[in-house]
Amino acid sequence: MTFHTDSKTATDPYQNTPRVEKDNQGIWHIRGYAEAKDLLKQELLQDGFGAENVFRAKLEPVLYQYGDPHRKQRAAIAKYFSPTTVSQKHWAMMEKAADEIIASLTTAKRINLKTLTTRMAVVVTSAVVGLNPTAGMIRRIDGMLHSPPAPPKNPIRRIFTEISGYSRQLQFWLLDVRPSIAERKRNPQDDVVSYMLSKGKSGLDIMVECLVYGAAGMATTQEFICAVLMHALENPKVREALTSEDIDVRYEALHEILRLEPVIGKIKRKVINEPVTVTSGGETHHIPVDAKIEFHVYDVNADAQAVGASPEQNCPHRELDKGTYRSLIGFGSGPHRCAGEHLAIAETDIFVRKLLALKGLRVEHQAEIKYNKTVEGYEIDNYIIGVD
Repeated sequence: MTFHTDSKTATDPYQNTPRVEKDNQGIWHIRGYAEAKDLLKQELLQDGFGAENVFRAKLEPVLYQYGDPHRKQRAAIAKYFSPTTVSQKHWAMMEKAADEIIASLTTAKRINLKTLTTRMAVVVTSAVVGLNPTAGMIRRIDGMLHSPPAPPKNPIRRIFTEISGYSRQLQFWLLDVRPSIAERKRNPQDDVVSYMLSKGKSGLDIMVECLVYGAAGMATTQEFICAVLMHALENPKVREALTSEDIDVRYEALHEILRLEPVIGKIKRKVINEPVTVTSGGETHHIPVDAKIEFHVYDVNADAQAVGASPEQNCPHRELDKGTYRSLIGFGSGPHRCAGEHLAIAETDIFVRKLLALKGLRVEHQAEIKYNKTVEGYEIDNYIIGVD
């Protein structure tokens, strides 16, 4: 089971898709793992995800930084997401949150899984960032980060839709971010908002950073948890691995699912300062300054040269060469590799294990898989689960 149908694997002999190619618009497309990993080590500028608006406004959220400023910022915030911090500080919080959220399923007996995973992702990320995960904030985050419907053709309705989007952002600032800033000025905590205040960052800087963490930590993780449960309920071997007493076995299975079902379908970068090179199949490609690069995550992650036989099959314990990430570029790679990967895997592990332990857990309505234009990946909805 995979949620993408238009992907062509980098080594599919029937498609003969190049691992590295430049299209007629000058955009470079990367579909091989070794090539992607090599290029993503370079000093490339973030592209996509509204990068143009961020750079135009001269804002500097960590996702869009590069070079020394990015390395310093990443080093400073790494402590909030490290494996040690996750296990020693956040684990108990995640266990408690999962118990409380899953209790709503045992009471209701039937619920949309997305309702549960949204709450879990928002509660966990908010605790690390420094926000108060109220029911209202969960609705606001969900409304801002998910793929909007197609813009109405009627110009009046289109304007109204745009105003509604700005309104949600304003509400997020007024009702969620600003109160958090005020509270942490009075009583600093060990979280991201407190750190940014200690560095003299403005309210706007903090607001944008919170939106970035919302997109990176909330929207993606809630989708991933849904994908994991779908695999577990359809594949007994996957379920066995995910409920193992051995955490390494569980984590291997989770990374394998992320390899197959990366929530973000494309990683986009732009070459800055100086050209970069990448070698593929004995040929060296020179990519000039200002060129755009698109990393096709589904294709890269199904590269048989990196993962071996049956690259599109779910193998909970897949033998990989040393140095190959288990999820390949599911969490990205290089300087911009996802800072919250350890938190996301631990959160998913806790939540899914508790769900799978429920008596009579079953699927009452198969999921609807939607396409999210923002991340060029999937959204899972109306996956109705029930319990005895």
